[in-house]
Amino acid sequence: MTKILLGKLKADAGTFADGENVWLTKQEWACGWYWSFGYLGNKNCHFHFDSLLYIKDSKGSVKYTASDLFESTNISDKEWWVMRDLFVQAYALQKAAEVYRCGGHQSTVIGVTDVLKDADMAKRLNADLEKILNVLWDYACKAIEKKEEVSA
Repeated sequence: MTKILLGKLKADAGTFADGENVWLTKQEWACGWYWSFGYLGNKNCHFHFDSLLYIKDSKGSVKYTASDLFESTNISDKEWWVMRDLFVQAYALQKAAEVYRCGGHQSTVIGVTDVLKDADMAKRLNADLEKILNVLWDYACKAIEKKEEVSA
């Protein structure tokens, strides 16, 4: 399982790992039908990248930038915005692929919730998702490569 260190979160970041280093795990094709991705964590906890997308500060403003979340990271605010965007795309594709694969979201009523069931569409969406995830992983790896440490 390949992981990269994103950085050390601020003590008040609003996550399960506040004040700790967090790693991002590389995506993988799981169970023969879906992409497993966005896993964050360390030895004490794990959570998902989508939980970082809309964390709010005490004033109710979303913490959109790396400098809002990390005490130390090699990821710039600009790079964080790109990563956020790629993750938003990835989660949207994942949800759509699940609907087309299963014909519904959480329940299936034949002829009612399964009107969009289409294995070929699910396959195409997962292929597009794989492209996004590969670009995202490469981009994240380049962003965290050894360079002069910046506070974000």
